Amino acid sequence: MIGDFGNFINQKRIGRGSDGNDILLKDIAKAMGTTATYLSDIIKGRRNPPEMNLLLKIADVLNLTSDERAEMFDLAGRERNEAAPDLPEYIMDENLPHVRAALRKANDKNLGDDFWKHVLEEIDKKG
Repeated sequence: MIGDFGNFINQKRIGRGSDGNDILLKDIAKAMGTTATYLSDIIKGRRNPPEMNLLLKIADVLNLTSDERAEMFDLAGRERNEAAPDLPEYIMDENLPHVRAALRKANDKNLGDDFWKHVLEEIDKKG
């Protein structure tokens, strides 16, 4: 059964080739250094989405915008039942202990998306 990650990849392949045609699975797989069968298994949900280095290669081939990359990372993390793969390095940075403390406190207090929306708005104000 195709998952959200697979649907996303399939949607983003449409019409994004240099000639305006669809980007083929074999072309994405080649850029990843894998086979089209392996990529097909990922898209069909028979394998987990790949690790960050391969996700970056997919993003490059599909010419994803920064928002589309973030969405792809979120979908990959969700299907792997992990944090989005672009976040752990930042979260675990030894120079940023307040990130982990803030996340733990927010979790302990069951703060929802309205809280994080406000945080995001404050971050956006920082430029």
